[in-house]
Amino acid sequence: MAKLTRTVNYANYRWEEYVLTDEQLTQWKTGDEDVRQDIIDDADWDLVRDKPIDDYGDVEFVEED
Repeated sequence: MAKLTRTVNYANYRWEEYVLTDEQLTQWKTGDEDVRQDIIDDADWDLVRDKPIDDYGDVEFVEED
């Protein structure tokens, strides 16, 4: 029996956005890192676009007896 093998490294890059409310914008501008992290953690992110990337390794021929 003979077969071909290869590895595939698959990555998916995503661009997401979240529109701040007026209140969140005011809080963000204070510069308080804890407040900013809370806003980030509570955000309901929307997918703007994505780009899947495939990186195929070299094909290897394997022959088994």
